[in-house]
This record gives sequence, C-alpha cells and structure tokens, in this order.
Amino acid sequence: MDFIPDFYKDIPLGTYDQTPGSPEIPSSTWEGIIISGPERVIPKSGELPILPICGYYLVPVLKAMDGPPLTVHVGRIDSDLSISGEIVEEGGNEPLVPPPPDAPRPSRELFEGVSTGGYFNVDAQKYLQIRLSPGTYQITVSYADATSNPIRIDIAAPK
Repeated sequence: MDFIPDFYKDIPLGTYDQTPGSPEIPSSTWEGIIISGPERVIPKSGELPILPICGYYLVPVLKAMDGPPLTVHVGRIDSDLSISGEIVEEGGNEPLVPPPPDAPRPSRELFEGVSTGGYFNVDAQKYLQIRLSPGTYQITVSYADATSNPIRIDIAAPK
C-alpha cells in the first residue's frame, strides 16, 4: 500500500504516541479534537485499503466520561454514503495497575474543570461496517461533544 505523503506507511496504527502524522496543536489554550491523514491511499491489487487517521484531543473529563467513545465519521464526496464507527481499542482505557476492588470511586466533583488529552493513530477502515471503495471521502472524528476538522482522503483504484 502506498500513501501520499509517503510517511503514513510508517505510522504505527493502534498507538497513542505522537507520530510524524500527528497534527499540530492549535495553541496552548485550545480544547477539542484535531486530525490529519494522507491525501491519497493507493492499495496494491488484492489489498484492502487502510485509512490512517492521526489525531490529538483535549476535552473535559466529564464530557468524555458521559459521552460515546471516540467515533470516526466518513462520507463519500460524490454520493450520500455516510457511515460512522466507534473507535474502541481493547484495553486502551484500562489503567496499568487496576485499583483494588474495594477502592472508593472518585466523585464527579473531582473532575470538574479537569481536561484529558492524548494522541491517537488508527486505521479508520477497521471501525467501519463496510469496506470503502475507490473514491474521495471526507472524514471527521468526534469525542466529548467536540468534532474535529474535516479532512479529505482519496482512495485510488488498486494498481
């Protein structure tokens, strides 16, 4: 599989680290979600397209706790196709050392005014119920009442 720009081929998908594909954070006071991805995906014959999406979020903890998980939204530019998929990584939100079973749950008041953030690198195709065919797609990601900037990715016909 080839990508334009080429560095997307080396992005470790399913990770939570800053990578060469990670978007720049707009400012030190910014909150929300921002994403980036390749301009073009060029699968080889017989390959299913991979749709690398790199992002960063900084959102209020309470909104993250109360809302749906990180969700990718994909729409095909030349049709009314619009699909979404929740980005749920197995074990991704589990603490490294789980609290003891009898530990008290923290109160919601402790999280008032607190934000959480981090990088993510995913194959959006993995979370969609249909395989994307060649075409141009607009992608956004939502989380904690925030919606990312839209990006466009062209999936070429296999070569």
